[in-house]
Amino acid sequence: MFRINLTEEELAGLLAAVNSGVEPAPELAGRLFPSLLEKLGQAGKFDFETLNRIRIPTIEYAGKRPEGVILASAVALGQSAPLQVVRTFGEPGKDGWRNLIVQGDNLQFLKTVYLNQDPLIKDMVKGKVKLIYIDPPFATKSDFQGGGGERSYADKIANAEFLENLRERMIYMRELLANDGSIFIHCDYRMNSHIRVSAEEIFGRGNFHNEIIWVYSRMASKGQRNFNNTHQTIFWYKKGSDFIFNVDEVRTEYAETSKNRAGYKKKGVGSGVFKEEKLCELNPKGKFPDDWWSIPFERNQFFPTQKPEPLLEKIIRASTNPEDLVMDVFAGSGTTAAVAEKLGRRWIVCDFGKHAVYLMQKRIWHIADSKAFDADKKNAKYGQPPKPFAVAAVGAYDFSRVMHLRENKCAYISFVLSLFGIPKEEKDFISKYKLDHIYAEKDGDPVEIFPVWEDDYLYNVRIDLDYLKDLITQSRGRLKGNYYIIVPETCTRVSDLRLPNGAGGEVHFRLLKFPYSILEQAARNFAIKDQPDTPANINNLVSSVGFYFNDEVTVKAARTPQGLKLVSFTTPILSREGTPYQDLGGLSLLLVDLNYNGLLFNLDHAVYAKELKEGGEVSLAGVTGKTAVIAIDRHGNESPPTPVQE
Repeated sequence: MFRINLTEEELAGLLAAVNSGVEPAPELAGRLFPSLLEKLGQAGKFDFETLNRIRIPTIEYAGKRPEGVILASAVALGQSAPLQVVRTFGEPGKDGWRNLIVQGDNLQFLKTVYLNQDPLIKDMVKGKVKLIYIDPPFATKSDFQGGGGERSYADKIANAEFLENLRERMIYMRELLANDGSIFIHCDYRMNSHIRVSAEEIFGRGNFHNEIIWVYSRMASKGQRNFNNTHQTIFWYKKGSDFIFNVDEVRTEYAETSKNRAGYKKKGVGSGVFKEEKLCELNPKGKFPDDWWSIPFERNQFFPTQKPEPLLEKIIRASTNPEDLVMDVFAGSGTTAAVAEKLGRRWIVCDFGKHAVYLMQKRIWHIADSKAFDADKKNAKYGQPPKPFAVAAVGAYDFSRVMHLRENKCAYISFVLSLFGIPKEEKDFISKYKLDHIYAEKDGDPVEIFPVWEDDYLYNVRIDLDYLKDLITQSRGRLKGNYYIIVPETCTRVSDLRLPNGAGGEVHFRLLKFPYSILEQAARNFAIKDQPDTPANINNLVSSVGFYFNDEVTVKAARTPQGLKLVSFTTPILSREGTPYQDLGGLSLLLVDLNYNGLLFNLDHAVYAKELKEGGEVSLAGVTGKTAVIAIDRHGNESPPTPVQE
C-alpha cells in the first residue's frame, strides 16, 4: 500500500471540499489515492469520469486487471501489429477507404486500431466508429456445431477467463467509439448478468440504454425438464451523453403489428392499450418500437450461431446514419457486414477463423444476389455490387506479458527453437561461426536468434538489407549456403534473400518469422520453469492458441464419382509428439470452390478433417473439372487454390 503524505494545507483543502460537497482538485485527489493514480496513469490519463466508473458496483474475480494496465499493454512497444492486405476487391474512394475483413486475433486488431498508427486505418477508425455490435461465443464449455456437425470454433473459455477476455476487448472498443457512438452486446442466459455488471463498469451505469429481448421459436427437446429457452439478450450502451437514435427508421407499421398483437384491438385506455384509431393518431408514422423483438431465425444459414439479417438491420438503422462506420470483431458469417453494406454504411469485421473469412468474402462479393430490405417486394434481390473492400491479416504480438520471458535468455532461446522444431545442442556455435547470436544449426547450417533480450534490438534494430550485408562483412566471406534467422515478425523489413558472400559464393538468408502473440500466450499460461523446450511440448501451445506461421502447405485432390478424394497433403508443422504429420494427420479443414475461375476463390463447401471418409474420400455433389480446393492445416496455414484433377 502507498503511504498518504498530505500537508496541513492540503488536509484543510480536502476537508473544505468534503464539507462543501464538491470534488477536490485533481492534483489533491491524486495525492489522496496514489495507487489509483498510478494505475490510471498507465493509461495516460486521470479524470473523474474514469473515477466515477470505478465507483459503481463491480464484479471481482481472479486475474482481473486495472483498465490502465490493459490500455498500457497496447503501447508497450510504441508500435502496433501490422495490417497486411491479402486480397482487394475494387479501388478505394478518394479518401482511401475500403471496407475491411480482418483475419486474426481480435484483441491484437483492437490494439492496432487503438494505437492509430497503421497506414491502412490511421485517422479513419479510432474515435469514428458509430456502432459496435458483438456476439461473442458464450462460455458454455462446449463446441458450437453446425448443421453437419462441423466444429466452427471452440467455445471453451469459462467464467473468469471468459469475462476478463471480453472485458479487455470492451475497454478497447470504448476507446474506438465516436462520442455519439453505441455498442450492442449480444448474450444469452449463461453469462448475461456477469456481462452487464462488467459493461456498466466500463461504459458507466448512466450510459446503459436498453435491455433488448430477442424472441424466436425453438423446439423443445424430448424429455426436457425446464421451460423452453426462446430468447436472447442484447444490451445497448452509449459512449457519452449524445447518441444516435433514428426512431423513425425502426417504427413498425400498425397494420403489421396488429396481426401479431391482438391486444391493441381492445377498447378503452384504462388498461394501458389503445384502439387502432387512437394509436394511429398518436403515432402517424407507425408504432413506437419496443424493447421486445420477435424475429425468426433464417433458413439456410451460412454458419452456426448466425443471426438473422432483420435483427442487425434494426440495430444498424436505429443507431447509425448512411456512411457511418460499423464494427463487429466476432464476425462469424459476416451478417453485420452484409447488413451494413446493404444499408450504405461503412464496415469493419474481424474473425480469427479462415472458414469465417472465406465465407464473409464470398457473402460480400455476391451481395447483389442477397435479399433486399424491401417489404413491398417479396424475395426481391439487393441488386447492387459491393463497395470496395479488402481482406487483411493482422500480425499479432503483445509485449505486456513477455518481458519476464525475455529476462531468462536461455529459456527464450529454447522456446523459439522449439517453435521451428530445431533441437538445442550444448555447443559453442558462436565460436564456430565467429558471429554473435548463433545458437543452433538446422541441417548443418547456422541459426541466428534475433536477440530481443537486448533493448537496442528490441526497440531499434530491424533486419533489413544493411543488416544482412553486415553479417557477410563480419564473416569475411566464410558464410555460404543457408543462414537462418529466427525473428519476431515485426523486427524484420525483408523476406528471404540471396546475397553474394564476397568470396565467389552466395548466402541464402532464410527468415523464420513468428508472431509475438505466441510469446504472450506462453507467458500467460506457463511459468518460466515450464517453458517448452522440445517440439513435442510447443505444439500444445500452438494448437491451443491457433496461431499460424505462413508455412507452405500443398494438396492434391482427384475427382471421383461420389465427389473427390485427397490424393496427398503436406504441411511442415509438427505433431504434439514432435514428429511430422503422416498422410492427412495435420489437416484441419478443406475448402471447396465448385466452379473456380482461376482468380477468386468462392467458398461453396467447408469439409472438416473429421468428416473425411477413409482414404480421404469426400462425398460432394457438383464437383466438375473446374472445382478447386484449399487445404488448411492445424496451425491455420493454407495451400493456394488447387484445381481438382480429373
